[in-house]
Amino acid sequence: MKLFTKKSKAVVGIDIGTHSIKLVELAGSKANPKVVAWSIIPLPAGAFSENAITNPELVADALNEAILKSGTKAEAAAVAVSSSHAITKVLGMPSEISEFEMEEQISIEALHFIPYPIDEVNLDFEVIGPSASNDQENDVLLVACRRSIVDDYIDLIEGSGMALEYVDIDTYALERVYRSQNTLGSNSDEPVAVFDIGSSSSHLMVLDDNRVLYSRHQNFGAAQLIKLIRKEYGVSADEAEEILASSQPPGDFLTAVQEPYVEMLRQEVSRALQFFYSSSSFSNIDSVVLTGASCALAGLAGDLEVKLRSKVTVMNPVANANVQTRREAIAAASPALAIAYGLSLRGLN
Repeated sequence: MKLFTKKSKAVVGIDIGTHSIKLVELAGSKANPKVVAWSIIPLPAGAFSENAITNPELVADALNEAILKSGTKAEAAAVAVSSSHAITKVLGMPSEISEFEMEEQISIEALHFIPYPIDEVNLDFEVIGPSASNDQENDVLLVACRRSIVDDYIDLIEGSGMALEYVDIDTYALERVYRSQNTLGSNSDEPVAVFDIGSSSSHLMVLDDNRVLYSRHQNFGAAQLIKLIRKEYGVSADEAEEILASSQPPGDFLTAVQEPYVEMLRQEVSRALQFFYSSSSFSNIDSVVLTGASCALAGLAGDLEVKLRSKVTVMNPVANANVQTRREAIAAASPALAIAYGLSLRGLN
């Protein structure tokens, strides 16, 4: 299964996360996308462990429910594996080399840095463009993932009755959404930081006009927010989820829960950015873009902006899309749909 398939075909993007399954089906074009189907279905405890599927039956049931709820009639799907399970490396390859020769050379190069037997790995590559350091070479992005992980996703999608058209990396899907909506560097020479808050972990990407400059995972996520709610109100995990989703949270929610969580988030973003600054020539960023379900908290971006003293926004993947189903509901859910949206973009011209 290729990680960078070159076909052009409408697909439904399915983000199988550790906490829920998000589904988005797009139609139209990249310039004028239309959301024709979407859904979010929570996953029961025990379905995932350390970003890997541990109970395929639970995940399959939730996937089938997500497909049914969305109403999608799509026959092809795109999924993403966690970047924590992927190995990526940019290689320099002679510009005049044929694709066959490139495959041979990349397979040889992969032996030097992939810590698994090569027959247990899915490999793919994509030519990024001319190398900045050697005008006789192209930069080529090599991606590798354990075959067993990819096979789990193949089994899930095919078991749902769809064909798996694309296997992507979650962070590439996020980058695709961001670049589809923004022109980096239009107002600043400084890069932009995208901070994706997952259920149990987060991922920082720092981007410039052309590439990802930096990438880092951290053990921080929406689970910390749920813990704060449970501790403050003495409720179960399910009850904490209900409070978080409520349009009328407890009166002291802002001071008792949200403010401490924003401070925790500030510390995590600041720590991640300090690692970036120490490993690069940059000492500042243009702005921070947040994504993930917990970013839907009212006022969170503004509160974090005050603490970071830097512009903070929440990624809205459907901002430029014509939404054809459940328009009001998707407004609140959109921060959680970014990866699924970016996956579905793979099928648009």
